[in-house]
Amino acid sequence: MRKNIEISEEKIKGFLEQFYGYFESGYAFEEFLKVYLEKIGLDEVVVTQRSSDGGIDLEAIRYGVGGLAGADSVEYYVQAKRNKPGTTIPIEKVRALRGVMPSGSKGIFITTAGYSKKTQEFVDADSSRPIILIDGKALVESCIDNEIGFVFTPVFSKNAMDALKDSSDDLQQENNISEADDSVKLIVDKQISANDIRARILRLPKAIINLLSEDAQKIKVIFNGLAPKDLTIAKNRAYLAGVTELYKDSGLIAEDGSYNPCKAIWKYSEDKIEIVIKER
Repeated sequence: MRKNIEISEEKIKGFLEQFYGYFESGYAFEEFLKVYLEKIGLDEVVVTQRSSDGGIDLEAIRYGVGGLAGADSVEYYVQAKRNKPGTTIPIEKVRALRGVMPSGSKGIFITTAGYSKKTQEFVDADSSRPIILIDGKALVESCIDNEIGFVFTPVFSKNAMDALKDSSDDLQQENNISEADDSVKLIVDKQISANDIRARILRLPKAIINLLSEDAQKIKVIFNGLAPKDLTIAKNRAYLAGVTELYKDSGLIAEDGSYNPCKAIWKYSEDKIEIVIKER
């Protein structure tokens, strides 16, 4: 799925013109919509016969709970119009679709053109026979979001890089990390997972394990501002034990017994580890 890609209205308009021009005929547009509807989650999509279709170009089904055939399914009847962008679909065309929709079904009208406000009001006036209107702009945006016919080239973004740096700077200030604090030997981000909480252990970052003295059996831990506590270092040096109360007092083990995993910042000094919850 497309994420965090801003596309201007002008570019969408240009994409729509290219999209419209790609299809040589209305029939080619219908064949494309068969694939499109399947990709957005409909099943058994069929292009109807090109004569005597009663205003219906495609039919589809969406199965409900558990995919149980017939138990909770919805039939969709689709009308497709490859009309020039900037034009408007006559309201009579939408009325015709509603007129041939069987009881209990839903309609979808898809076009490369647009709809008038009056047509939208007509559709909204009868919720018992719902019709979804998809205009050219919405169709192109849906294709972009679902990566149907659109590909993207990575672009370096100074703004994105600056945002990462700002986030890091804010995090350092928030947790009082200072270059002047010579006692801090290492700062590392590490997840406290649901499995760790369930097992009542605090798995150590590998970078900290490498700094622990070989004969160390306990280490002082300040966990999210709670009182310092001496925790036992496991024989395999992979984790700390005796953390149940710390997890409960910090909310990682909720009152109902559920687990709340989180990201945390670990600050290692020679005599202690300070752990600050960063993000739940």
